[in-house]
Amino acid sequence: MSATLGSVPEEAPQGEGDDGKRSRAKIVKRVWLSVMVFAIAGVVVGAVVLIGWMVDETHFDRASREFDAFEAQLENLPGVDGVDKERWVEAPTFSSPTSWMSVTVDEAALPGLLEAACSTDYADPVTWAIHVRTPAGAEVSLHTAPTSPNRSDDAARCPDFGFDAVRLVDELDRVAPGLDMQPAIWDNGRFAVVAIEDAPSTGFAHLLPLIEHADDLLAAAGLDATELLDVNSANLAVTLRPDERLGYLALLSELTAEHHVSSYWAGDGGGAPVDGVDRVQIVAPDQQHAMIQNAIRSSRLSVADLPVRFLEQ
Repeated sequence: MSATLGSVPEEAPQGEGDDGKRSRAKIVKRVWLSVMVFAIAGVVVGAVVLIGWMVDETHFDRASREFDAFEAQLENLPGVDGVDKERWVEAPTFSSPTSWMSVTVDEAALPGLLEAACSTDYADPVTWAIHVRTPAGAEVSLHTAPTSPNRSDDAARCPDFGFDAVRLVDELDRVAPGLDMQPAIWDNGRFAVVAIEDAPSTGFAHLLPLIEHADDLLAAAGLDATELLDVNSANLAVTLRPDERLGYLALLSELTAEHHVSSYWAGDGGGAPVDGVDRVQIVAPDQQHAMIQNAIRSSRLSVADLPVRFLEQ
């Protein structure tokens, strides 16, 4: 009889089962690590994209039938030549939509436009940009912060420019025909009239009527005569104090007519800060520099004692 008869079959080695489990565990671990790496990479990429949207203030459209209806209402007003609008949200919240409305209108139609803006049923705050064309060829740009329609007072929906827009536009048309201007209340609370020039002119003589009629502009705007007024453009920056307006008009008239000054900057506080020091900065022919300094020194204005810096033409 064979010796193998009735023998017990050999069992598989115990180590093979343990190796298989370890191999499967390694595979699972690698899969999870890959998933985690891809997930982390996705989070990082998403964060970078989100930060990019925030930095660029990327707009994501949020259409509204009510806002569309408001646009259509304004387009049908007499004297309105164009309406543009946008309603959007921004990262990271993608909530609280911003509503922006831009309207081009004839001066005679400005009161009707403002009345429509004040009486609208549109519930969200609106940021306004109104471009007014006047009979004498001036263009006046009016801009506001968002309205507050949720307030209880009747004026909450009205565009708030910080001044009487209707009267001021009429006065600007009278004293500065043909100019493109933007009156505004700056962040420091000061009233300013900025001349907008697509191609900066050589000189500022055309802006002298704004200085000559500074008192009239403040009165038309409904502001106190004692307030400061900034007149600003690519070639001119002056801060007009109540007791210096006539003196500044005389000085600037002399500088441009007799000494060929094409640019003059002496803004906030009387001077234009350079390296922390207030200065008057001027562009003028070299041969006129000494006479220009003498004119400024003898003007008795607040800039009379400031250093003068001449820039290259």
